[in-house]
Amino acid sequence: MVWPGSLRARLDCASRDGGVPVNHPVAQPAELDALSEKWEPLLDVGKCEDSRQGPAKLHLVNAVDVYRSEHKEPEAIIDKLLYPGLSLVAGRPKVGKSWIGMQIALAVANNSKFAGRLSTKRPGKVLYLALEESQRRTAPRLRKLTKQTDNLKNIQFVYEINPLMSGGAAQIDACLTESPCALVIIDTFFAISRQSDRKNVDLLQAEYNAVNTLRQIAEKHSCAILLIHHTRKAVGEGVDTVLGTSGMTAAPDAIWTLRRQPDGDSLLTVTGRDIEEVVYGMRLENGDPFGWKITGQGAEAELSAERRDIMELLRNEGSQVPKMIASMLRKNASTVRRLLQMLVSDGMIDKDGSTYKVSPYTHSHEQHEQRERYEQ
Repeated sequence: MVWPGSLRARLDCASRDGGVPVNHPVAQPAELDALSEKWEPLLDVGKCEDSRQGPAKLHLVNAVDVYRSEHKEPEAIIDKLLYPGLSLVAGRPKVGKSWIGMQIALAVANNSKFAGRLSTKRPGKVLYLALEESQRRTAPRLRKLTKQTDNLKNIQFVYEINPLMSGGAAQIDACLTESPCALVIIDTFFAISRQSDRKNVDLLQAEYNAVNTLRQIAEKHSCAILLIHHTRKAVGEGVDTVLGTSGMTAAPDAIWTLRRQPDGDSLLTVTGRDIEEVVYGMRLENGDPFGWKITGQGAEAELSAERRDIMELLRNEGSQVPKMIASMLRKNASTVRRLLQMLVSDGMIDKDGSTYKVSPYTHSHEQHEQRERYEQ
């Protein structure tokens, strides 16, 4: 086999460092495994250069050119939630992360709303890597979320894949090249990473390399990749709760954390490089339709369940008197009046004569912060 000059030099360098000649006729599996670790970064990045050629030159970009350059803002795939790039969603086991993944897949595949509120802005095909379940388990999940098979035509499932850094990344890349998708969902990171038990592995670097590889694939194909992961048991908030080293959280473009509240509802906190942090109140409805439903955003999301119910009713039904609110929610009238007074005090709703309505200025933390900056 004839190798290109620069590649031949890199392989020679790798073989010297690995202690195994490239063309060794009786190389053992363990030796080849060790050598592959040397080859992989060299083939991708070219860290080992032929000493005869010297190091590769850096590409310099003048600050004035950077300053004057214009770039389009990334177009959301799901409004105010999902953008092109890598997003990591983390939560405790059994909190409902996979249901979020499936609902997002259905929303993007069918140009519909996610969780009853957030519109799809860029619909398209979805590649769903369900690596911790079989078709037998997926089927009833889909039937709970949709009654029509037409809604599923743009979703392709994958149940087996090579480990991410041992061929899996190349498989995803090839699949997206052959059949471009708007969204790839990977459930879960543990299932696709499958780190080996090799000694002296730098876990932080290994996790960063794996996650960053997915980010690069998303960037190459101008799609979104949603990576489902777990949070740790230790007490913390937001990014600090993500299981693993800081390598897990350094590479993603956005990180979502799903946390269950004492009242049974959950909070989905979304933060990213180019997006404002936002908090969504989430409720997993067990009726028909089944699935996650957004109950509030920003300050509203952190209200009690009773006050969120009032906010949702006023948003859907418009201005109402306390008696009608109590009747619709089947709650005690005096309790409703007390809750209304608390919402008015918090600035969440306005009182207009005998009726109450949602305040147009307090739907989210972002709007509140914008007003504060303006007033300053």
